[in-house]
Amino acid sequence: MPKTGLLNDIHIPKTRRLILLALKEHGRLTADQLAEMLNISAVAVRRHLDNLRHAHLVSYEEVQRGVGRPGFEYFLTPKADNLFPRNYQELAADVILTVRDMYGKEAVDAIFKKRADKIAQVYQPMVTGSTLEERVAQLVALRQEDGYMASWHKDADGSITITEYNCPIQHVASECAQACHEDLMLFSNLLDADVIRLRNQANGDATCAYKIVDKHP
Repeated sequence: MPKTGLLNDIHIPKTRRLILLALKEHGRLTADQLAEMLNISAVAVRRHLDNLRHAHLVSYEEVQRGVGRPGFEYFLTPKADNLFPRNYQELAADVILTVRDMYGKEAVDAIFKKRADKIAQVYQPMVTGSTLEERVAQLVALRQEDGYMASWHKDADGSITITEYNCPIQHVASECAQACHEDLMLFSNLLDADVIRLRNQANGDATCAYKIVDKHP
């Protein structure tokens, strides 16, 4: 029987969650096998499987087992696999710490410098506004797409504040200050402005925030 403690936050009926869990735990299963595991009718299972197929969470394949009509085996799609817990952040942090232990802080700094250079290559052609406000708006839009939940506003003194409510690399950044430093340099170079960090999630703040001051007022 699948573990019921997983996927509780998914807003789909309990029986469909149990079907997903059963397929995750056992691999390919027929509707009859699922019905036996969940102690419900095969007709009910097929109805739930149809809904899961339409949601692109389950797919199926026709299989021939002996003589007679072929049957169907159901399995999870990559979209469904993404619903299950992952530990990528801890793995990334462990890799960074291992690199630091084996090769020193300079090697870790080089990793984040290379990452920042790649991001800059992607962002640069799209941060081309003629004014600082235009460039800030373009940069914030890119950060939004990358999951930072970014926003910006103009302050009374003429400066601009960029706020990021989420940090997709926070678990790694908390182990390596260079990651945050590279973000600061990225903002400064792309915006052609002075950038001052106001808050930092890696240090325990609720958000990351940057004060942007025009170099050419």
